[in-house]
Amino acid sequence: MPDTSVTEPSISCLEVPRAAALFGEDVDGVGAYNLRVGDLVAVMCGLLGFGARETRHWREAAALHDLGKLWIPPAILLKRGPLDQDEVAVMRDHAVLGHARLGPHDHLAAEMALYHHENHDGSGYPFGLVGEWIPMSARVVRLCDVYDALRAARPYKRAMSHEEATGVILFGDDRIQPRMFDPELLRLFALHHQRFAACFDR
Repeated sequence: MPDTSVTEPSISCLEVPRAAALFGEDVDGVGAYNLRVGDLVAVMCGLLGFGARETRHWREAAALHDLGKLWIPPAILLKRGPLDQDEVAVMRDHAVLGHARLGPHDHLAAEMALYHHENHDGSGYPFGLVGEWIPMSARVVRLCDVYDALRAARPYKRAMSHEEATGVILFGDDRIQPRMFDPELLRLFALHHQRFAACFDR
């Protein structure tokens, strides 16, 4: 793991209210701003030994990781049922779109937006990166985002309990496998998963 104990953000955080003023409110409810993922990322930052200032930056940046969804048709993002091949391609553009908008304002948020669907085993998108080729920020967001997605109700799925979601992350199911996640982050999640439950449920 990189030594993060003396790392300081080089720029001010781009917080959700300012981002909404710059890019627009999430009027369609597509999840472009996600404070809960930011809070879950802050839990992981604490486990990694980050300082308070850096943890705040990561929390604020992570809350913007899905900003690109503002430019994806809600009919695709909120569709009840599976997406067809063309719809999947459009949906995946949200990573690049978010990066493009956030880049001039917050490097960390832009990095999280671009890479948060990359998987440790190379099965993710948009670039199919493997292992440490994926920025640590995105590896942290990936795990926290999956936990949040499993726990949350969606138009096309029910909410899982903490126990169900933890089982999926640690042991896999038909869509998610443990090899998708950074092994050290997965180890920390396994040891401290109740902290994530407390954060989600508060």
